[in-house]
Amino acid sequence: MNIEYEKVGEYYLPNLTVKEKKIYLSKYGRIKLQYMKKYQKILYTNLLTSGDLYEYLEMIDYQANALHDKLLVDMKRQRNITEALKEENQMLWIQEMNNIGAGINEIIYNEYIYN
Repeated sequence: MNIEYEKVGEYYLPNLTVKEKKIYLSKYGRIKLQYMKKYQKILYTNLLTSGDLYEYLEMIDYQANALHDKLLVDMKRQRNITEALKEENQMLWIQEMNNIGAGINEIIYNEYIYN
């Protein structure tokens, strides 16, 4: 292992670099990141220094989005929300979809974000 040093003033400091991976987080990954920075500082710092932060966030993001998609289909089926309802009564359809979305967000926040 070859370590390169750079002279800064009278001292030689190692040139340390971190390999950054480009990832794109959706809503839930970004919310988890902000929550960790504010309320889970030790976990955030440990994951950041070990280099596993973005892999962890990517996993949380993927799982939360998969649960969102599954719950959306299940709740629409339970409440009998169809495209026919959308054509007949748009306001009721919007109300029901907003209600389902709020319920799904609450479930995901409790399962993945606030843990």
